[in-house]
Amino acid sequence: MHVTQYTPLSPEEQAFAEKHHYLIEGFLKSRKLPLDDWYDVVVFRYLLSVKKWFQQPELHCYKFSTIAWNAMGSAVHNERKKQERRIQPVSLDSPIPGTEDMTLMDTITYENLQYLYTGEKDMNISYNVKIPEKVRLGAPRKKSDEVIAVESFLESKMKNMCFDYEEEGINIAKSRTKTLQYYRRKHELQEKIDVFRIDNKVYVTRKEQEKNEHKNQPVRSRKR
Repeated sequence: MHVTQYTPLSPEEQAFAEKHHYLIEGFLKSRKLPLDDWYDVVVFRYLLSVKKWFQQPELHCYKFSTIAWNAMGSAVHNERKKQERRIQPVSLDSPIPGTEDMTLMDTITYENLQYLYTGEKDMNISYNVKIPEKVRLGAPRKKSDEVIAVESFLESKMKNMCFDYEEEGINIAKSRTKTLQYYRRKHELQEKIDVFRIDNKVYVTRKEQEKNEHKNQPVRSRKR
């Protein structure tokens, strides 16, 4: 008889499994594995050990606890291998190595924000859509609206500018601040402009203008 985890237990086997059920909790506790997360992983291998114990008398030269322990250990090992092969989620706020705090969110253009999955909406499936061109490695990224606006600002005579992302846009404001700060470092504009965020607003100011304003302030004479 071929024993599988789907073969029902006989009444005698059920009684035996209940009697030694404590082995499951003891095993998980010794491995420091949460019972709620790992019970379903090891219980089938435990029940399979019970079936083998009754179907294969030659195993009686070992303790049942040893057989069950080894079986559950194998189940944990296989489950961890499965988890390693699964695709791991990545946060869009994670910095990209070697880009000075640039995040994955910074690489997404405004037009593609609709394709982001936030976990709050159902998945939408569309057919006969326009397929975008493949992005080649090393190909220049499309400039964000903020970068285009800053470039126009640099060519103008304006003193400062502000991006207002409304009350719900604090996270977007944080991301766009990093984008503009990265742009400033990349183009060596640290001495020309300053980029900072206050709540849901991102400000870009000219440092030259700030210096001139300080120069034009009247100097107070010190009393002797």
